[in-house]
Amino acid sequence: MTTESYRPDPDAILAAIAKGENDSRSGKLTIFLGMAAGVGKTYAMLTAARDRAKEGVDMVIGTVDTHGRAETEELLTELPAIPRRSLEYKGVTLQEMDIDSIIGRKPSLVLVDELAHTNAPGSRHPKRYHDVLELLDAGIDVYTTLNVQHVESRKESVESIAGITVRETVPDSLLERATHIILIDITPAQLLKRLAEGKVYLGDKAEMAAEHFFKEDRLAALREIALRLTAEKVDNDLQVLMATRESATSWKPTERLMVAVSHSPYSEGLIRAARRLAYGLDAPWLGVHVDTGMQLSNDDRARLARNLALVRELGGEMISTADTDIAKALKRVAHQHGVTQLILGRPTRRLLRDLIHRGTLLDELVRESGSFDIHVLRPEKQPEVRRQTLPKLVFESAPVTYVVVLAIVVGVAIMAGLLLPAIGYKAVGFVMFLSTVLLSLFVSIGPILFAATLSALTWNYFFIPPSMTFHISAPEDVAMFIAYFVVAVITGTLTSGIKRRETMIRLRERRTQTLYQIVQTLAASTDRGIVLRDVPAKLNTIVPGETIIIPVSLNGAIDRSIVVLPDWCSSEKEWAVARWAFEHGSRAGWCTDTLPGADALYIPLQGTSEKVGVLAYFSAAGTRLVQEEEEMLSAVVQQLAITLERQLFQERSQNAARLAESERLHQTILNSVSHEIRTPITAIIAAASALQDGRIAADPANLRQLSHELGANAERLNRVVGNLLDLSRIESGMLRLKLDWHDLADVVATALDSHRAALTDHAVSTSVPDNLPLVRIDIQLFEQALSNLLLNAAIHTPKGSKIELTVGASRDSLSIEVSDSGRGLSATDLLRLFDKFYRAPNAPAGGIGIGLTITKGIIEAHGGTLTAENRPGGGAIFRIRLPMPKQPELPKELQPQ
Repeated sequence: MTTESYRPDPDAILAAIAKGENDSRSGKLTIFLGMAAGVGKTYAMLTAARDRAKEGVDMVIGTVDTHGRAETEELLTELPAIPRRSLEYKGVTLQEMDIDSIIGRKPSLVLVDELAHTNAPGSRHPKRYHDVLELLDAGIDVYTTLNVQHVESRKESVESIAGITVRETVPDSLLERATHIILIDITPAQLLKRLAEGKVYLGDKAEMAAEHFFKEDRLAALREIALRLTAEKVDNDLQVLMATRESATSWKPTERLMVAVSHSPYSEGLIRAARRLAYGLDAPWLGVHVDTGMQLSNDDRARLARNLALVRELGGEMISTADTDIAKALKRVAHQHGVTQLILGRPTRRLLRDLIHRGTLLDELVRESGSFDIHVLRPEKQPEVRRQTLPKLVFESAPVTYVVVLAIVVGVAIMAGLLLPAIGYKAVGFVMFLSTVLLSLFVSIGPILFAATLSALTWNYFFIPPSMTFHISAPEDVAMFIAYFVVAVITGTLTSGIKRRETMIRLRERRTQTLYQIVQTLAASTDRGIVLRDVPAKLNTIVPGETIIIPVSLNGAIDRSIVVLPDWCSSEKEWAVARWAFEHGSRAGWCTDTLPGADALYIPLQGTSEKVGVLAYFSAAGTRLVQEEEEMLSAVVQQLAITLERQLFQERSQNAARLAESERLHQTILNSVSHEIRTPITAIIAAASALQDGRIAADPANLRQLSHELGANAERLNRVVGNLLDLSRIESGMLRLKLDWHDLADVVATALDSHRAALTDHAVSTSVPDNLPLVRIDIQLFEQALSNLLLNAAIHTPKGSKIELTVGASRDSLSIEVSDSGRGLSATDLLRLFDKFYRAPNAPAGGIGIGLTITKGIIEAHGGTLTAENRPGGGAIFRIRLPMPKQPELPKELQPQ
């Protein structure tokens, strides 16, 4: 018996390298695991941390809960701690771990008790294990504690055993990331003794625990779950190490079974037998399907899919690999996964195949299976006796390929006939043989066999003496003809096999490249629209058919209005299947056992905490997916779900931030508007009250002053209310312009005259050229816009300083510039100057920050622009630009003579 020299699995080596790189960049996680509270997890963690501190490791406590246990509190006094952060929630002060202080402190090791803890509302992360992940990503090692009941995959088992509801869980992926899992194990009797001594819970809580959860049988079951979980972690770590070893021999710490799965109708019985054997041995088992590149019919694909699904249903791990050599593939997978027993069906014997491969699949495995035992099981239903000795051939080429091959053989025969007098019939045979070998580089096995047969018969009939007959007179010619045919068939078949293997490698390379591109897109994209567009487009290149992603809206329900649904997915029936798949979290539709009458397959996109959409797949040809395509689709679905969930969280976070900002802005606006309305109203009330005093009213000076204050405050109040109404009209789109032709000089004069009082304390200069073209504007709104600019300049210009108003005209536009001599505009002002309710930090009191917003809206409604910039000598310039309108035709009496 020979032993094959194994090379390490390249994928396993890459995975190990990637894991090593991740481990070197991130911190190491150590989990102290226990079957229940009170086994001593926190005490063991603190003891280990104290030992590390004695070794000189920079260690701090992030958060530890002692639950009043004296021996645990005594250990805390010896270790440094980061003060916890206080959070107010519904009038209660809560203490949580301060992540920012820990990361800022950057210790080598931090202790985080109770990994499954739910953080207080208002914390950065909802769960404490999210805090731990952030610490690990920051390169900080973490010691933490965990009860087995909080492991996500064990939740249902614990609930059924203990009769409790587990509300806080930790994903299994976190345990897989752990560098070490240390099991803190004591017997149930010891734990019950600790409970009775008050070392687990105190008072009424201890009595309640003893009456319900802390029963010896329940604790024994939980202990078994904890032991099995730890053993699985050790076993998985061992499998990773074994997959990268070069030795062909594998260790056998535990039994592990493997069954070969194909599209054969007898595979179902083998799978069930493997499950029975694994159950009897209490051993894990897996199914392996080897894709040889052979084309399968729809019935065979359906049967293969059922067999693969059966492996998963019965609790086995399903692995698919691609290789033209089934025996080599089975041995490779068995070595990588530490298989101790391989289960096969009894192979049928075929003469030609067995001669080429030196026996059946069983013979090949037995010859070189030094690392595992082989079970050969007879099928439960005996197959019919087959008399054929040749393998069944599957012809994949279209009829046109055979026509092309026929034409090439005929062409070569004609050319050889022309050269026959010069080279002889034996050389002609060599030329035709060479043409067959060359054809095998381009066509599949069917056309090759056709070319070999046709060229051999053509050489015999037309060239081997006596010609024009199939009779061969010379014995050596008979031997040459037989050798020609056999060698042509074997050479063509082998070459075709090499070509098929090359095609498989190229296909896998293309699929791998596409998957890499999809992962890059998912990792780099922050826009959900790009993901919804690009991922299906790339996926369609490696999976035969069409795919579309139906995401959820922000309220958590799938929304077909977000994407454009193709015809095959737009009917109410298909939409009902998509909703069912989303709501129930399982596949539905075509090629499933749930609603199989649908035209498409619907796969829910399950993130880490919620479902984020549905992926729909439609096969136009109605061809089932092979195992490798199923696995690729599943891999993309998993990554896609995580990406969409991340983007959904970001959108919700941004919406929450916008809502908070909107609430803050709403309160600010309400306060500002209230102040701006209350101030003139208060002044009006005060003036009206004073007028009711006869002595004050009798004094003409007082009467004039009070009348002036009433008018000024009423005008201020009217301006505030008018601005709010104008802003509402602009934003609602209800602003309607009453356009007419006006002289721009008159508009400027009216605006200056209406605000003469506000501009009295400033030096106002105007520059308005003669013969300005007419403008078609809404005179009332445009005067309001110009007035707002003048008032803004007056507010920001010191008394006595200069305000300039300049009007200009060019061939294609009109311009109005209002310049002040104030402090100018900051970079933030230039960005937000025209935003609603924006007021510059140095703005004088008064106003609510909507005047410039209204002005910009009015100008843009006229088809113009409003911009602002700083003046070189100080101050700001506001510039209105209006497109030059085509001038109206004046009546004859107004036209210049």
